[in-house]
Amino acid sequence: MRRSSLDKLREDLRLQQVYNTLLRYGYDTVLERTAYFGGFRHAMQTWVWRLPRGWEEPSPAVKVRLMLEELGPTYVKIGQIVSSQASVLPVDMATELSKLQDAVPPFPSDEVRERIIEELGAPPEELYAAFEPEPFAAASTAQVHRATLHDGTLVAVKVQRPEIQRMIRADLGILQNAARVAAGRSETVQSLDVVGMLEQFSSGVLEELDYRGEAYNAIRLAENMQALPGVHVPLIYEDLSTSKVITQEFVKGVKASDVASIRAAGLDTDEIARNALRALIKQLPVDGFFHADPHPGNLLIDLDTGVLTFIDLGMMGELDLQKRLRLGQLMVVAHQGSVEGMADALRGMSTPFGGPVDEKAFRRDFARRMGRYMGHGRAVSFGEIANEGFELLRVHGLRLDADLTLAVKALVQTESVARALSSDSGMLSEGVPMLRDMALEAISGEKIVDAAKQQLMGVAGQFAERIPTLSEATTKWLDQYQKGRFEVTIDTSELSKEVSRLTRLGREIVIAVMLVGMLVGSAVASYGIAAVELNGWIWDLLARIAPIGFVVSLILSFLIVLRLTWRWLRGASPDED
Repeated sequence: MRRSSLDKLREDLRLQQVYNTLLRYGYDTVLERTAYFGGFRHAMQTWVWRLPRGWEEPSPAVKVRLMLEELGPTYVKIGQIVSSQASVLPVDMATELSKLQDAVPPFPSDEVRERIIEELGAPPEELYAAFEPEPFAAASTAQVHRATLHDGTLVAVKVQRPEIQRMIRADLGILQNAARVAAGRSETVQSLDVVGMLEQFSSGVLEELDYRGEAYNAIRLAENMQALPGVHVPLIYEDLSTSKVITQEFVKGVKASDVASIRAAGLDTDEIARNALRALIKQLPVDGFFHADPHPGNLLIDLDTGVLTFIDLGMMGELDLQKRLRLGQLMVVAHQGSVEGMADALRGMSTPFGGPVDEKAFRRDFARRMGRYMGHGRAVSFGEIANEGFELLRVHGLRLDADLTLAVKALVQTESVARALSSDSGMLSEGVPMLRDMALEAISGEKIVDAAKQQLMGVAGQFAERIPTLSEATTKWLDQYQKGRFEVTIDTSELSKEVSRLTRLGREIVIAVMLVGMLVGSAVASYGIAAVELNGWIWDLLARIAPIGFVVSLILSFLIVLRLTWRWLRGASPDED
């Protein structure tokens, strides 16, 4: 994320605000935990604010939520992400952080009207048959108003908060600077790649602020989900939508976590849970385009029909074919209970970030720690496997890339929603059979033919692009023909290499033959002269030279064999001999 001088100035001002807020809440926590000052402070608050006797101090979890709301939208978004991991949080903290999904004060209706005029070119009373100035929902970056189109259709109009982009950019700059400083001073922070995670988080938050992307996501996801029963994506009205205002179909319903209301309406929670699992499996390993944050607040259940609707489509993820296959492989081997297969799948999905990886140690630890989740008739949760797998990867210097991390977390969130609706539902027990059925459907004969047609059209397009080049080449050939000559370029670089290799091989063969001849000749000469007992100074000289030639030839042969053996053990290329 690039930052100008003005952005840095905003960051400095914003940093002072954040610092003051953190300092104030920090002092409050310290004083509360001190016996003398805590009692004195409690008494003074009762007297100054005229509070009723016996009032209770807000819990630390409530104060954390209030602090995040006061810090602003960026920190509210961080709290929302943390709240989705309720399994690793204390109950009171998870409950309070979940309120961040709704409990955000709205901004004035006059500013809403000005923003609509600025973006759509007309006031809301002209664009809509009816427009409610008071919002029915306020999020960290926008608020939503009910409205009615001129044809009577009920819609929801989401309006972005004023100056929100500047504030968020300043907050993101502060967080990224802090992460870089922490990574430079702590190997743990560096190993966790906090800087990379914040870069990814920053990109996602800034993309969410452009509602044209959300409109595209909704249209694309609706096309992918249209064949699934009990699943819906809101309709987008593009003529009433811009980068800061979006008009979409009004969706009524309750959060997927409101199980009591869903059961009170007489709906089949088991079927709703299966629909949620089927939708995410279709999005992830099948289509590769998925809702990146399917927490209960983004999954609404219509109490009249039981239809599940995906909302808040600003943050989506995307997987290529290889990553989809890896994710599907992980689900299948986890369902089969294969610890070794899970280790292979996770290792194939991950990359090192801290140097060489001890593969044996990774697989040994994986088998020991994952073995307790497998077997013994226990229904294993995909969330348990994912959390344990992430920890093992981190310990051994491995990590998933950003897209796969989002994908696995989306599956874990969906499984938690399904288990809340139906205790028998699980990503492995029911999700994997769904994946197999969808995979078989995806490779039907008609779809293979369609894919082949698309590939053929792509090849034809590339061929069409090359036709002018062929025409130019033909013209050049005709020109050369008229001149009575052709120019042919021959690349002999590879041929030269092969000729050099043959020359080198011939030289080595000659040397080898000469050495063998010297060994055999000197041995025969020494034996013949000694056996026949020839006399004379010539035979005496040959008798002395023959053993010397044998020894020299033997030494040379030994040295050559030793050198070749040494190069072979070092793994040197034969071309270097």
